[in-house]
Amino acid sequence: MNQQSKYRIKRQYSIVPHSPNIVELRNGVWNPTAFTLRDEDENGCLCRLLARFDGVSTSRDIARVENISEEVVEQLVDHLIGLGVVETEASTSLDHYLDHIVPTLGRGSTPSAEKLQPFLVGDSALGELIRDILASSLPERSIGSLAPHAEAWLALSKDPARWIHDALAFQEIVDQFEFLKGKFVIFVQRVVDPLQLKAFNRVALRHRIPWMHAALDGPFILIGPTFLPLRSACYECFETRVTMNMREGASYLAYKQALCEREVRLGTLPIEPVLANLLAAHATSEVVNFLLTDASFTFGKALAIYLPTMEFTYNDVLRVPNCPACCPTSEADDYELYFDVRSLLKTG
Repeated sequence: MNQQSKYRIKRQYSIVPHSPNIVELRNGVWNPTAFTLRDEDENGCLCRLLARFDGVSTSRDIARVENISEEVVEQLVDHLIGLGVVETEASTSLDHYLDHIVPTLGRGSTPSAEKLQPFLVGDSALGELIRDILASSLPERSIGSLAPHAEAWLALSKDPARWIHDALAFQEIVDQFEFLKGKFVIFVQRVVDPLQLKAFNRVALRHRIPWMHAALDGPFILIGPTFLPLRSACYECFETRVTMNMREGASYLAYKQALCEREVRLGTLPIEPVLANLLAAHATSEVVNFLLTDASFTFGKALAIYLPTMEFTYNDVLRVPNCPACCPTSEADDYELYFDVRSLLKTG
């Protein structure tokens, strides 16, 4: 063993401590490959030693920090080499990618999730369930909400199919949501309203607001996608993908038409409180993931829970080429459509 080598535990192995002197190195979940290490001298530092094999520290560095004999560390390294669970450099192309490419990738224009405030939009009852869980999981974060009676919410809900395509009306309404900059919005619905979601999608794209969708949709609970403007598919991409995969899309289009004509009447199911708590738990898990790690299982994916059989599936959501929302034509980017021609002609 080269004493100056900087070893690290291979990425596929998880360090599972069972006690200060018994630690398991595990690869896999259902049928794992595992090695159990025991410190016969019971120094109580085995777990800490393994955690320090990060590819940055030498045996001498580790011994000095842990205040133990360098010989003890070298013996542990020899044993790990014999098991084949350590390496000094990337041993696969994926590891090389993670080491050299991923750290240099930019995060785009989205602010760090650590600075974002969670903000609830949509159904009040479901929002309160999510708020309660978030408040106990992230007590240091303030949690905002847009009440259904708020002026901005009423503007969002007022005939969105019309004002989205009216440049002046769109500009007037979208300006009311500028206060959502620097927030992570959780848009939760008891029943999917694609018109509201499409309208908010346009608002989020304009102000670069990261947000997540969560809803009860008939026999499904939908969690995600998590939308990051300019970095992921938008809601209209998601809706297009859903429609493309439907066996019979006419019913969905008829539902949207009924929403436009205000002919949809919502009822309450006896099992709805159970479903609401199930949705809130899974949605909050994704919110906490994103706010603490700047990553999410639903980034570019949607979690669908099929309730009759309790089937959980993650479905990829790819961007749609020429999406009218997130991949607009050059003309659509010219937001200022009206000008005072007299000011251009003024010569004096």
